[in-house]
Amino acid sequence: MTGIVIVVHAPLGQAMREFAEHVLGEAAVQMAVHDIQPDDSPEEAAPALLRDIRAADSGDGVLVLTDLIGATPANTAKRAVSEAQALGTQCCVVAGLNTSMLLRALTSRHLTLAETREKALAGGVQGCLRVD
Repeated sequence: MTGIVIVVHAPLGQAMREFAEHVLGEAAVQMAVHDIQPDDSPEEAAPALLRDIRAADSGDGVLVLTDLIGATPANTAKRAVSEAQALGTQCCVVAGLNTSMLLRALTSRHLTLAETREKALAGGVQGCLRVD
């Protein structure tokens, strides 16, 4: 099963976990959450994220979801994923996290890492629609 780790601006991570538990139930939401604080740096936050990426890997890889490309959470994710890959962990980062993306990732984690990543990306895009 693909592991899921989210790394985002605080307090979005905990809010995303609570949202997913509300929709899917607490038992279905197995993921690590990293809320990056305003004074955190990628250098300081990456080691804890790396530990969670490695712990989330059951052998099928880890999908790391982050909010804004180029911001501290994404830079932290990029650094930790690079280190995890160097240690042999199959993982990748997807930016632009929204609720549709998270639900799609969590409900597709039985697929391969590549398939879970594509389902998450599709969910993120398809979840953005004009309503009126």
